[in-house]
Amino acid sequence: MRFINKFAMIFAIVFTLSVCFTSSAFALTGAGDIIQNHTFDGNVGLPWHVVESYPAKASFEITDGGKYVIKTEKIGEMGTGERWDLQFRHRGLTIEQGHTYTVQFTVTADKDCKIYPKIGDQGDPYDEYWNMDQQWHFLELRANQPKTVTQTFTMNKGTKKNCEFAFHLAPEKGTVSPANYQPTTFTFDDIYVKDPQFKGYEEIPPEPTNAIRLNQEGFFPNAAKTATLVSSSTSPVAWTLVNSSGTTVAQGTSTVKGADHASGDKVHIIDFSSYTTPGTGYKLKVASADATPPESMPFNISNDIYTKMKYDSIKYFYHNRSAIEIKMPYCDQAQWARPAGHTSDILKPDPTKDYKANYSLDITGGWYDAGDHGKYVVNGGIATWTVMNAYERALHLNGNLTVAPFADGSMNIPESGNGYPDILDEARYNLKTLLNMQVPAGNPLAGMAHHKAHDERWTALAVRPDQDTMARYLQPPSTAATLNLAAMAAQSSRLWKQYDAAFATKCLTAAETAWTAAVAHPEIYATMEQGPGGGAYGDNYVLDDFYWAACELYATTGSAKYLDYIKASPHYLQMPTELVGGEDNGLTGAFDWGNTAGMGTITLALVPSNLPAADVAKARTNIQAAADKFISISNAQGYGVPIEEKVISSPFDGSSVTGFPWGSNSFVVNEAIVMSYAYEFSNRTNVKYINGAATAMDYILGRNPNVQSYITGYGDNPLENPHHRFWAYQADNTFPKPPPGCLSGGPNSGLQDPWVKGSGWKAGVRPAEKSFMDNIESWSTNEITINWNAPLVWISAYLDEQGPKIGSAVTSNIGDLNKDGEKDAIDFALMKKYLLTQDSTGIEIAAADLNADGSVDAVDYALYKSYLLGKITKFPAEG
Repeated sequence: MRFINKFAMIFAIVFTLSVCFTSSAFALTGAGDIIQNHTFDGNVGLPWHVVESYPAKASFEITDGGKYVIKTEKIGEMGTGERWDLQFRHRGLTIEQGHTYTVQFTVTADKDCKIYPKIGDQGDPYDEYWNMDQQWHFLELRANQPKTVTQTFTMNKGTKKNCEFAFHLAPEKGTVSPANYQPTTFTFDDIYVKDPQFKGYEEIPPEPTNAIRLNQEGFFPNAAKTATLVSSSTSPVAWTLVNSSGTTVAQGTSTVKGADHASGDKVHIIDFSSYTTPGTGYKLKVASADATPPESMPFNISNDIYTKMKYDSIKYFYHNRSAIEIKMPYCDQAQWARPAGHTSDILKPDPTKDYKANYSLDITGGWYDAGDHGKYVVNGGIATWTVMNAYERALHLNGNLTVAPFADGSMNIPESGNGYPDILDEARYNLKTLLNMQVPAGNPLAGMAHHKAHDERWTALAVRPDQDTMARYLQPPSTAATLNLAAMAAQSSRLWKQYDAAFATKCLTAAETAWTAAVAHPEIYATMEQGPGGGAYGDNYVLDDFYWAACELYATTGSAKYLDYIKASPHYLQMPTELVGGEDNGLTGAFDWGNTAGMGTITLALVPSNLPAADVAKARTNIQAAADKFISISNAQGYGVPIEEKVISSPFDGSSVTGFPWGSNSFVVNEAIVMSYAYEFSNRTNVKYINGAATAMDYILGRNPNVQSYITGYGDNPLENPHHRFWAYQADNTFPKPPPGCLSGGPNSGLQDPWVKGSGWKAGVRPAEKSFMDNIESWSTNEITINWNAPLVWISAYLDEQGPKIGSAVTSNIGDLNKDGEKDAIDFALMKKYLLTQDSTGIEIAAADLNADGSVDAVDYALYKSYLLGKITKFPAEG
């Protein structure tokens, strides 16, 4: 079954239940009062929360005595600041026609001031149904004198849903200069909106706490199958595997793991890999455990675990296109249709920044970056590269290009049927926009790329792109963005060359122009400072970006100047297991938007070029070594996650905590890509690597202490409420829920957003893997972005292709490199070509490993020669 409203605490979700239930199969709670949290006991403030609009700023704490204390620190600019720039509010209320309400609250301020309380619409048209004295009066407060207000009103404007009780805490527009504003501390308590006719809210189903946590979608028949059992027992626990009829089909005992710091749980490991029979509705069970029920959620054993996911995950990008109407049949269901947004995205440089220039750029189109409407070159860089690399992997390593998401017509997008691979069409939609973010010729920084473009201030939730009316600006150019553009444009050029030569030439010209500009301006760093309207994406280390861009340009052009650069780079042929520089310095990982060297090494290991064969082999060896490290980390963790707790510095305030980083799930999936490449470079013989990739996905799909699938639409307890402006049903039920296939950023020990702080959680205190809340307001733990969904596209397509083949015999094909059913001189020539160039096009690499030692080398070449001369009649790998 599906569990609705995924939150760790009841007050984090009640605002979604904004209707008055007249009958229900569930118990009702809170009868007689539509406010969900009156007294803030237990340090819990939700669903009350603080809202600030840049540059206004406020902080808050919830005291042990049950007081909600807010300190307003800064207000908006004189003449433009509004009283609602600082708010304390409770959303999700329904005000019923004909009902009489009693409003009551107590507030104290430490200075003489005025505030504006009101109950009304939380969005357009912003009608008010109660305010002070029903005369739009302000409430006057005297310093340190508690003020209790009790007033009644009768609703006579019809039943209204999606209402809020809000206190506007900033001064009225134009009344106080920001320079003269005195920070004020407000203390709230005992807030009620009583309605004797209100029957209560439906009781929230509890979050699942199954004692056995595993991949809720299931497992490939011949893959590793591992689950985590929560148990404080110091002795192994007996387990059984039952089928959908409840019949025991396998049994065994667990392995005691003990205390698992990242989750805070005491755990055992259950390994049932030996059971390989396909079927649906399996469950693991134990006699008793620390959590209930003492069983897993149901799962399948089959070869189609990721078949639908690979389609849904890539469809994410169509849904988030800018400047195009999202419509049927392409959006799959009418609820996800919407008008085109930002249809004329012609922007000037931000006049408030130091970079001054007098031009406009047309960046209409592309993908929206995340839950907001920004476009970021560095995030667009890794996302676009990853999507195209999924295709390039299949192209060069004998993947199946005739299925989704590669084949033309397989993705149901507007470009389907044009004769080009759908996945390249989707990537091109974004790349064409990012190419337009280069500084035009004739300007001092010509050829550089603007780091990003976004609104001047953050838009609210439940705002469609076409409803976004804020001013938008280009942000200053950066070296990192310029090199990102060079890398993905060079990659695109070689992939599009056979399909659209003119576009390929345009891409290469842009890439080489960007490279030249970056070389001329190597230290224009993107600031780490968070500003209004868009994420920082700060980066103060760009040697990795230079290396990545040079690798892509070399793979496309073969030019010696790029080869010379990459050979001189400190990153040459490296696959990191710890990130260096940017916002994620010191974290376990292979690559991310701020640490790009690993992607360059993948390209050198994958794409045929004139790079010496020994260097290609070294790159592949380093990829395997990194995969070994990630698998070692996974094996040490109670839930099999391949990342470690590390010290994390917040880009918001410079504070540090130890735990998991923002977007931790993307680190997991990127590492799964590295493990998959390691499997490929072992000629698909070392199954520990593909099992490692599958195990990483086990964590994403439910083998975690939250018993949570972090992907919408997948698992018995799927993600439901990611932070997104349009997929905003939880904030406003006139908006849709998200489509399937969206990956949440996941646990984040920083817990930066006010929503999770209002739950009583504290950064660095809560266990790393439990620092997650499935709530639309929790942007620090539950955002979705293009650079997190791109690796989900990659790994779901790869596992769907290779997972069913795990454990399948390849000996019958040994020596038949071109898969024509013969072992002859043509195959021998292909082996020679591969050994000289590392070009595996048209070659079944696994069939070339004649002695089954995990590599294709001179020994295999000599064996083939002996076979053709008749000195041997079969190869050692054939037994």
